[in-house]
Order: sequence, then structure tokens, then C-alpha cells
Amino acid sequence: MEVLFIGTLRADVPACEQDEVSQSLIDGFGCAPVFLPAGLYDRFYQHFCKGYLWPLFHYMLPFASALPAAASGDGRFDRGAWEAYVLANKYFFEKVVEVINPEDDYVWVHDYHLMALPTFLRRRFNRLRIGFFLHSPFPSSEIYRSLPVREEILRTLLNCDLIGFHTFDYARHFLSCCSRMLGIEYQSKRGYIGLDYFGRTVGIKIMPVGIHMGQLQSVLRSSEKEKKVAELRQQFEGKSVLLGVDDMDIFKGINLKLLAFENMLRTHPKWKGRAVLVQIANPARGKGKDLEAVQAEIRESCDRINKEFGQLGYSPVIFIDQSVPSAVRLAYYTVAECVVVTAVRDGMNLTPYEYI
Repeated sequence: MEVLFIGTLRADVPACEQDEVSQSLIDGFGCAPVFLPAGLYDRFYQHFCKGYLWPLFHYMLPFASALPAAASGDGRFDRGAWEAYVLANKYFFEKVVEVINPEDDYVWVHDYHLMALPTFLRRRFNRLRIGFFLHSPFPSSEIYRSLPVREEILRTLLNCDLIGFHTFDYARHFLSCCSRMLGIEYQSKRGYIGLDYFGRTVGIKIMPVGIHMGQLQSVLRSSEKEKKVAELRQQFEGKSVLLGVDDMDIFKGINLKLLAFENMLRTHPKWKGRAVLVQIANPARGKGKDLEAVQAEIRESCDRINKEFGQLGYSPVIFIDQSVPSAVRLAYYTVAECVVVTAVRDGMNLTPYEYI
């Protein structure tokens, strides 16, 4: 099957170079770029996606002080950010129109950033086959109903033919929202869940994301990984390594993990000098005061634990505040006694799969 990817670029490409860049990406990589104006990108991604939808879908209500980007300063919903979100989705739609063959192609839309896209597509191509997959939790109706554009988002998702979720709980929350807010009931027959919406049946599927075993195995066999394993075994000789691999965000519970490790060293002094917690923190995808506060907490905890329990040649916490190459990550997996995952709310955490 031929696949064409459509997405944005992190680089700011001047208008005079966009056609050339587009052609290079399509020819060389099968990717069609969407060029969003800088101001629009910030309003769409930082304000609405990361500042509003992402926290809400992880059960953080919008009137909390931890949502500075989403609010207009006093916790009220920022209608302008929603309009920027819809406009950004329209840019994606226009790129799809450029490259699609509506009679033969399927469109697979990914994640909460593009939940308005199915409406644009359905209006233009009535018979187009559209799928959507959500890579985050979908909250319970009690949480979701606090979103002022709750009905608009439900209705645009129902313009898809298939909607996928990581777990049955997330699908159940979506179905209860459709029932309570739109009055649409679902039918379940022999494991198939469907909703009738304007003469079409919308399928609901539970499709947990997995890991690419072949990719992992090829890295496991690499000389780079073996060399790093040898280095780490020498570095941690006589020590028990606990490993954390998390994105730097407010829901991964990294500081909770550090506090638990500190408590373990205090409660079981025999592990002092023997136990090492290596915490790899991938760079944050969002920004804001809440994230800065979490980062400051983590640094403070690392410094305090190393100061209290460290000794010559031994630091109980090794904090790696950057993404590491896959060969290095797998080397850490190889030498670790266990991986510690302490996320307080997560869509689908693949770290345990990779480690096992």
C-alpha cells in the first residue's frame, strides 16, 4: 500500500522556498508539508492543543491555574484559540485536497490536533473513507462536558467512518458523551460497536498501539549498543540500576518517582551506595509555567537526593535531561534491573513494552 504523510514542519520555511521544499519532500520521502503561518501555529498548537485539549483529555480541568496558555488570564475559554485551531485544520484540509484521489484513497487522521479535519473532508467528499485515531486518553463525560466546544468536536469526529481508541475505557467515555450530549445511542453486535449518524454507520474500534519489534531487534544486535552496554556495566559495576524513560511533561510523575526513590533509600539504608536511579527525560513538547515548575521540582529533588545519599564515586540519581539515541536507550534497558513507570495519566505508555 502506498502511503503519503501530511504534516507540519518545525522549520520556518520562507514563502518563496515552499514549493521547492514541498516537491523535495514528496519526491524523496512521501511527505506533503502543511505550512502554517508562525502566529497561527502558536495559537493552534501551544494555546489550544497543548494549553487546552491535552490537559483536559488528561483530566485537568480548564479553570485550574495550571492552564495559563488556554485561558485569557482569568480561566475563561479563549474562543480565538479555538478559531485558530479550526483554521489550522482547514490548512491541512487544503493540502489533502491537493494530493487526494477521493475515489480510491483512504484518509487516516491522527490525534487531537486534527479533530476538526473530518468535517472539512466530509463536506467536500461525501463518499470519502475517513478514519481517526486518538493517541491520548478520552476523558469521562463529566470532564469532557466542561469543554465549551464539546458538541462541535463530537460532531466532527462522527464525520469519520471509523474512530479508534487505545482502550475500551476511552471508547466507552466517547460513547457516553455522544449519548449524553447529542442523544445518539450506540449498538454493539458480536464485538462490533457502531453509531448511526446521518445515515452512516460510524465504527468504534479499540486498537492499542504497539512497538516495532524488528526495529528494536536490529538495534539490539548493533555494535553501537554492545559498546554502550560494556561502558554501562563498567560504570555501574556492583550497583542495581533502576531506569525511568519518560517525556518531560506534567503527567508523567517523574518527581513522584524521585520522591519514592528517596523514601526507599531512607527506609532501607542497605541500598545506599548500591541502588542507582537513571532517569531519561525526553524534551518537552509543550511549554508553560506548570511545566517549568515541574522541571524545577525535579532538579531540586535530584540535587537533594544526591547531596544526602551520595558519596565519593556514587550518585544515587543520574538525570539525563535530553532525548538519547535508540542504541543508548536500549543499552540502558539491557543493564537495568527494572523500569519504573509512574505516570499519573497516560494514553498508552510504550516504555514497558520496549523494556520487556
